[in-house]
Amino acid sequence: MAIDWGTNVFTSDPTLLERGEDAEYERAADALRQLADPLRLRLLHALVLGEDTPQHAAVWSDVSQPVAERELAAMALAGIVERRESPRGPCYVPRDGHHVVELYTALMHGHEGIAERHPRMLTRRRLGRARRAG
Repeated sequence: MAIDWGTNVFTSDPTLLERGEDAEYERAADALRQLADPLRLRLLHALVLGEDTPQHAAVWSDVSQPVAERELAAMALAGIVERRESPRGPCYVPRDGHHVVELYTALMHGHEGIAERHPRMLTRRRLGRARRAG
């Protein structure tokens, strides 16, 4: 799956900068809960990297094949991935780029530590305060 790194989520949909309806926050929390499992994150990561069969995803993720098959089937039912039949058997691919962005955001927090702040966000906040004070 190719990612368009040039897309900025906030400028592609400026309504994301406005407060949404309560139902939108509920749906967003549900979407995060669907991936809030280390095994599912590893399997989705395997799929993003091209390990599209349950066998290959299992080996890459270091889980047994029956566990990978069960979780991938559950992820397909939840709408996170799509199951496709191929001559090699069932293959799975991420359903859409939103899940891939969630994966990489979670991985960045896992790599850097969730408590660390992103420097660009700190810069924006300082500039905002400086403008209001001036």
